[in-house]
Amino acid sequence: MPYPKAHYYVLFVVAVIAAGFWPSYFSVLATSPWQFHAHGVIASLWVVMVAGQSWTAHSKSRLELHRSIGKASLFLFPFLIAGLFAIIDRTGKGYVANDDPVRMMFGGSFLMGMAIAAVAYVAVFYNALKWRRKVWIHSGYMLTTPLILFESPFGRLLNRFVEPFIIRGPADFGRILTAILWSMVLELIVVAVLWLRYPEKATPFLVAAGFIIAQMIGMALLNDLSVLKTLLTVIGQTPSAVVWLTGFGIGALTSWRGWQAGKRPAVPMVAQPKPA
Repeated sequence: MPYPKAHYYVLFVVAVIAAGFWPSYFSVLATSPWQFHAHGVIASLWVVMVAGQSWTAHSKSRLELHRSIGKASLFLFPFLIAGLFAIIDRTGKGYVANDDPVRMMFGGSFLMGMAIAAVAYVAVFYNALKWRRKVWIHSGYMLTTPLILFESPFGRLLNRFVEPFIIRGPADFGRILTAILWSMVLELIVVAVLWLRYPEKATPFLVAAGFIIAQMIGMALLNDLSVLKTLLTVIGQTPSAVVWLTGFGIGALTSWRGWQAGKRPAVPMVAQPKPA
């Protein structure tokens, strides 16, 4: 089976999520907006699920549990995408309300990054389901999902502990985007290492790298596009339930289409000749 130690690396991502989001989410759960819960809880469960899938895949005695977790992911994925759309909703509502200087400064970048992340999740999970009988391809696509999520919490850790990314006041807010971009560079380094080690089997990670590069370009260069500001305003004026349900519908459709695409082709019955 491929990537026998991958679950340790995924658990490292879990630790980064916990540390990165501790000040802004986990330590203030009671006062966090519902959008943070919709994204934070489900995204955390998803990464733990991927770790569990990776661990159970490497023992025949745990294969049945592996399959059960895989089937559960079909039902969890719509909530994962809906949670990401909830953060998009929060970004739009905050942009319209002008309630956060960071959101006003980087609203376009955040919208661009989250939209590309949503497309990336849909693409890699669909392919993970479609190729679920090809263990290298399937496991690779599933393992890209924590990688795509990694930049946000790790960027926050850089902003708290690492020079020259530390934020000490409003004058340093520009370092938020810088930390995110350098976190994406680290993601690309991970992809490069995997590609060098498994050059013929790393296609899923190269696909993820394409989305990460698109995020970097979009977030770094397109923040001031007027169309993004218009979209933020439209999202901010749209009922939150509509935004959340749109994400849920996209996730549900992805689960269904991916599962159908991965089914074994039906073998036609051949009529047996009648005895003479």
